[in-house]
Amino acid sequence: MNVKDNRRKNLRALARALGGVTQLAARVGKSQSQISHLICNRPVKNIGDRVASHIEKAFGKPPGWLDLEHQSIQEMGNIYQTNSIVRHAYYQVPVISWEQAAAWLKEPYKFTAKSFRDSMIVSLPLNPRSFAVEVLTDTMESPNGGVSFPKGSTIIVDSEIKPNNGNYVIARMKPDGEIIFKQYIVDGSYQFLKPLNLRYPIVKMNDEMKILGVVRLMLLEFK
Repeated sequence: MNVKDNRRKNLRALARALGGVTQLAARVGKSQSQISHLICNRPVKNIGDRVASHIEKAFGKPPGWLDLEHQSIQEMGNIYQTNSIVRHAYYQVPVISWEQAAAWLKEPYKFTAKSFRDSMIVSLPLNPRSFAVEVLTDTMESPNGGVSFPKGSTIIVDSEIKPNNGNYVIARMKPDGEIIFKQYIVDGSYQFLKPLNLRYPIVKMNDEMKILGVVRLMLLEFK
C-alpha cells in the first residue's frame, strides 16, 4: 500500500473512531464536504503533504504518522458507563535515538516516517513534539528503591512542558553538545541535574545548559 492509500485509510479510521465525518471535520477545522472529498468511496482529492501535516498536528501525532500502516490506529475509543461516555485518547510517538533527539527538538517536522526506528502508542496526553528514547546507561538506576530508570527501559519525553523541581528531564550540556538524562533539582537560586545512581556526580546548571524535555512515562519490557 502506498502513501496516498495509507493516508486515506488512516483518515477513514480516525473518522470512524470519532463517530463520523462531522466530528472529524470539527476536529481538524475543515468543512464536512472537504473531508468527504478526501475519504469517500470515490475520492475527489488526494491528501497532500500540507493537509496530512495539519491532521497529524490536530491529533497529536508525529510527522509522517498518517503515511504509515498501523495495526491499531484508533485515536479515540468509547467506553460506555451507564448513560455517559468516557473517551480515552491514544497518542503515537516515534522511537528515536539520542543522536536524533537534538535535531528532532529543533525541527521535528523535517523528519519523515522513514526516519524512525519504531513507534509506540500510549494513552497519556502528549504534545506533537513528544518522542520515545531508550535509556542507554545506569545513571538513573536508583540503588535505594523508589523511582528508577533501568538501562534498556524506554522513556517518553514531552518537549513542550516547563520543568518543575523534582521532574525527570533530558538536558543539553552546551549548545550542540551532549544530551543527558537526569532529575531536575531547584535549591534556592541554584539549579542542578541529579543522577539517581550515587556513583555519578550531580551537575550544577549554568547558562549554557538547557532543559529540552520532561519525562512523562517509563516503559520496561520483560523478556
